[in-house]
Order: sequence, then C-alpha cells, then structure tokens
Amino acid sequence: MKMKSLILLMALIGLFINGCGDKDSDDKQTAHKEEKPKPLNNFVMVLNDDSQIIINQKIPDAPKDNFKNIEPKDEQESILKDFIITSPALESEIKILYFFTTWCEPCIGILPHLDNLQKQFGDKIKFIGIPLDDILEKTENFPQTLHIFVEENAITFPMVEGSERQTLFRALGEVEGIPLMALYDNNGDYLIHYLGAIPEEMLEFDLSYNLTKLRAK
Repeated sequence: MKMKSLILLMALIGLFINGCGDKDSDDKQTAHKEEKPKPLNNFVMVLNDDSQIIINQKIPDAPKDNFKNIEPKDEQESILKDFIITSPALESEIKILYFFTTWCEPCIGILPHLDNLQKQFGDKIKFIGIPLDDILEKTENFPQTLHIFVEENAITFPMVEGSERQTLFRALGEVEGIPLMALYDNNGDYLIHYLGAIPEEMLEFDLSYNLTKLRAK
C-alpha cells in the first residue's frame, strides 16, 4: 500500500514538473512573438504631396558597464534619437514630425500656432503630419475623416496617410501620448521633442535657437 502511494506521489510530481516546463516553453514563444521590430533601414514614407521622407534607424550601443547610466531615461527620446530623417525634396533646415489624431483636442488647439510658426520661418522649417487615428483605435472610413479634418482646420502641411505609419509606430515602441512633435535638422539628426500641447513661444524659441546653432557650424 505504501509502495502504491509512493508511485502515485512520484507521478504527480512528474506531472507538475512537466506542466511548468510547458509553461516556460509557452512563455519563451510569447516573448519571441513580442520581440522588438528590426531597425528601419532606408524606410520610405510617402506624403500626400508626393514628396518622401526616408528613415534610417541606428542600432543603439549596448552599455559597456552595467553600473553606468542607471538614472531613469526618457524612453521616447532614446528611440527618437536613433532615427535619421532625410528628404531630398524637402529643403528645409528643420523637419518636424507631428503625431496627432483628429479627435485629440490639444492636437487641434495647437494647429493655429503651427501655422503661425510656418509663416514666420517659411522654408526654414517643414511640418510633416502623421495621423494615428486608425492605429490607436478602430476608425471607420479614416481617409474621409482625415480629409474633412484637413479642410475644417485649413491644414497646409503635408501628411503621411499610408500603411507605413503602422511600421513607424511599431519602431517607436508606440508613443507615450499625443500631440507629439520631434524636430530633426537638415542632416536628419534628432534635435528635440515635445509631448503634449506646448506654448507657441517655447517652440519659436527652440526653432530660432537651433537654426542659429546649425548655421554656426
């Protein structure tokens, strides 16, 4: 009787161990599925004015010392810094990627200020709109929604409307919030970014500062 109990106990232990092994295997498969996408390489995004921007994404260096850089960092900034944004057709000194949705009130409220800055700086800067409506949530007839939004708000800057927005969104590791603006210089290098609605004066100052700094090089 004791021998039968011992055999039953060993069988239960074996079943428990096998179950944990299966779970570990499932966890590994899930982790594999959730791996970060590969860095973008000569990734082309077509704007609705038929111009293009080309994105290359640097592979960040692995830290040489695990005890260095332990201060918390802005993850969004770290990713944006790895992007190189170029465009042969957009001869502006500063390119500004503007991530937004048509239903975001701060995104709408900032539009007149962007228009003021475009008029002030002219060809020195270029806004590039990247709408996220259909990426952040299910949106019926997104092209028509965007078209109406553009007309109602008299938007003049070009936008990316195609499916490549999804690839960029994944490369960003999604976004922390909207509106999100990221500035890049004429070489395609990251300058600064802003999350949320910011005063027009702040963006005007940073644009003036960076334009002066770029010309001094």
